[in-house]
Amino acid sequence: MFDRKQDLKLIKRCKRGEEVAFQELLTRYRSAIFGLCYRMTHSAEDARDLAQEVFIKVFSLLDRYDESYAFSSWIFRIATNHCIDHLRRNRLRFLSLDGYTTPDGDEIEIPIPDKAARPDRVLEMREAMDKLEEVIVDLPPHYKAIILLRHDQELSYEEIATVLDLPLGTVKARIHRARAMVQQMLKARSYDI
Repeated sequence: MFDRKQDLKLIKRCKRGEEVAFQELLTRYRSAIFGLCYRMTHSAEDARDLAQEVFIKVFSLLDRYDESYAFSSWIFRIATNHCIDHLRRNRLRFLSLDGYTTPDGDEIEIPIPDKAARPDRVLEMREAMDKLEEVIVDLPPHYKAIILLRHDQELSYEEIATVLDLPLGTVKARIHRARAMVQQMLKARSYDI
């Protein structure tokens, strides 16, 4: 997903104070970090603030980055922990939205891979996604983070272990528990997906 060699070149340039390199690194990761923050908080405003705070933190700690690890793992770890801290501090319950919106507030439709899908099938898929999103929102923050890293960011178990600084077995166990919790929550709400 992210080119590790290119990241390392940019980081070295950033450490030398090259503002252009800083901007390139920001551009490479901006949407992924914003996306993670948005999925964790379900608030475009909070996600923008959190993503900005993540980048401030990342660039202030850049001299402590260990180049033997992927930069993407390091930045995702910082972003995930920052979002979990935010959720714990605010102890807010987020409600699922009826529709999906861009960070600018414009409504968007869910992309449907099968362009020839029947309208009733499209509606069923949207309802299923809404139900799933509603349940994921209610997961405890550490389970929500692990589910989003796995299924939204499509990180491998090993990458998640690096991001969250957890043993691989713990990651696998948490993903298994999170999936079981999602299924239980769907069943408890009488959602049939």
